[in-house]
Amino acid sequence: MHGQPDGHHGIVLPLDGRPGAPAPGHPERNGGPRPGPALLLSWEPADDADDARGWGDRLTPASELARHLARPRAPRTGLAVRLALPEAFGAEPLLRLVGADSQPARPGPSTLLPVGAPGSGAAPGTTLGVLVLAIAVEIAATGTQHRVLEAITSAAADLAPAGVTGPDSRLRAAEEALRAAQTDLLERGAIGPDTGLDTAVANLSVLRHQTHARLSGWERVAAAAAPSGTVGIALREQLGEIGKLGWDAFPAAVHGAYQALILDARRILLVAAEQLLRSPSRPLTALRPLIEPDLAGRAADIGRLHRMLTALSVLPLTVRKRSGGMLPNLIADQAATNARTQALFTRMANALHPPSWCGRIAVEVRALPTGELQVLRPA
Repeated sequence: MHGQPDGHHGIVLPLDGRPGAPAPGHPERNGGPRPGPALLLSWEPADDADDARGWGDRLTPASELARHLARPRAPRTGLAVRLALPEAFGAEPLLRLVGADSQPARPGPSTLLPVGAPGSGAAPGTTLGVLVLAIAVEIAATGTQHRVLEAITSAAADLAPAGVTGPDSRLRAAEEALRAAQTDLLERGAIGPDTGLDTAVANLSVLRHQTHARLSGWERVAAAAAPSGTVGIALREQLGEIGKLGWDAFPAAVHGAYQALILDARRILLVAAEQLLRSPSRPLTALRPLIEPDLAGRAADIGRLHRMLTALSVLPLTVRKRSGGMLPNLIADQAATNARTQALFTRMANALHPPSWCGRIAVEVRALPTGELQVLRPA
């Protein structure tokens, strides 16, 4: 782990097996000329409040992340290291979708580690940059995913309790496999076969195609609805006909559609990150074509889901009146159900509204007295 430097110049770590060397002066520090995209590494004494910000499993002193933060002398504990990337190298669609908490600039010494320019071949810091990006995106994506799914579940519980069901077992298994794959990536620099990621990939592919079919059907129903007013009972029946799920299962289907898409986006990044780690001679810029198109596709699908729910939320719902009239209490019941339906659409659409992304990627890592590393959530 980076120990605090003895001088004021910082240390540039090539991270390719060669020992680090003192920077020759200030040109490569804090805003000076850069040979290409560079990872900014800074450090400061850790705060006791950091204990509550731990994210993920603790990493061993021999982990891949620790190895690439090492310097040729024993690491010093009690330091928090902050690593910031200048761009997302293709992960922008996912970060715009889920947002990312910004981390304030921290005082203290810093060092720029080049992460490679297009066509430049191997560059110091590339492997570390891949790990930093994978961590930053996972922190942002898992946090937003939890918030969105909780909001959809809460909306259904309040407004359509018959539609509240447990998560699909395939989605639960995929979530667990992604967590295990993330830990493997940080510990060993590779994803082991025992994580179950291959099965998760196959299940997510099936669920994604299922989601596309349902989403297209829901969009057709929304587009065909009369903008001046649609009978609420009829609309609910039509939505329930898609996939033969029934109206009661609609909230859970929206929940599952979002979860399948966001999990698949996370899978795309983790698999591509491992691929780049297996080819350490490639610059970090090589990651962009591996992930950007697919991530943009998943973000577009979630955007469609958001627009469909938004369109339904502003659709006037009317009461079906049979010949001969209806009892006032039955009309009132239908009107109340329509109001709950519109509120359900509104709350689910609001849950899917993407948070703002600050445009920066930063990760903090703390060295523990045991020699282990602890990734920290944004402050």
